[in-house]
Amino acid sequence: MTLTPIGSVKGHVWLPLVAFVVLAIVFESTRVDLWLADLVYRWEGGAWTLRRDALVSDVLHREANSLISAFYAVLVIVCVTSLRVARLSTYRRGLVYLVTAIAISTLSVALLKDVTHVNCPWSIDRYGGDVPYLTTWHEILAHGPAVRCFPSGHASSGFALLAFYFFCRRYAPAWRWYAFGLAIAIGVTFGVAQQLRGAHYVSHDVWALAICWFVAVAATPILRPRQR
Repeated sequence: MTLTPIGSVKGHVWLPLVAFVVLAIVFESTRVDLWLADLVYRWEGGAWTLRRDALVSDVLHREANSLISAFYAVLVIVCVTSLRVARLSTYRRGLVYLVTAIAISTLSVALLKDVTHVNCPWSIDRYGGDVPYLTTWHEILAHGPAVRCFPSGHASSGFALLAFYFFCRRYAPAWRWYAFGLAIAIGVTFGVAQQLRGAHYVSHDVWALAICWFVAVAATPILRPRQR
C-alpha cells in the first residue's frame, strides 16, 4: 500500500483559527445566541417541548451517545489488534492517531464543562428558568453554580470524528472530504438536537467544533513515520 505523506498542516490552522476567532467575538459581543434560541423557543410554543421528545432526547441524545461510545470501543480494539495482526500493521499509526485525537477532543470538552460553569438555555429566566442571561465569558468569570453546559459535549462526540479527515488524508486521500463532511453532519445533527432541547446555544457547538478540529490538527505528528 502506498501511503500519502501527511505534509504540512499549517493551512489547516490559520484560516479555521481566524474564522473561529471572528465567530467567537460575534457571539460574545452580540445577542446572536439569544436571537437564535428565541426562534427555537417560539417555534416550540414558548417552552422547551422537545426536551424529553422520543426522537430528540432518546434517539439523537441517549442512543446516539451509546452508539458513539460503542464505535470508539471498537476503534480501540482494532488499534490494539493492529499490534498483532500484520494486515492491520500498515494502519497502526493512523489507528493510534484516531484513538488519541478522539479521546483528547472529548475529554478536553468534558473538562471545560467542569470548570466553565455556564448555564443551559433552559435555566435562563428568559426561557422559564431562574437565572439571568449572561454572555459566555461573563458567566465563566462569574463562576456561578457548578453547571455543565459549555462547551457542547454531545456535539463534540460528533465533531471529534473530524480526525478521520486527517486519517484519510494519509491513507485514502480521495475519501478525506467525505470523512470531513460526515463528521460535520454528525456534529451539527447532535448540536441541533441539543439546541431543540434547550441544552445549548449555537456558540457552544462552535466552541466544541473548534476544540475538536485543533486537537485533530495538533495530533497529526502521530501519523508521520519516525525518522531513522
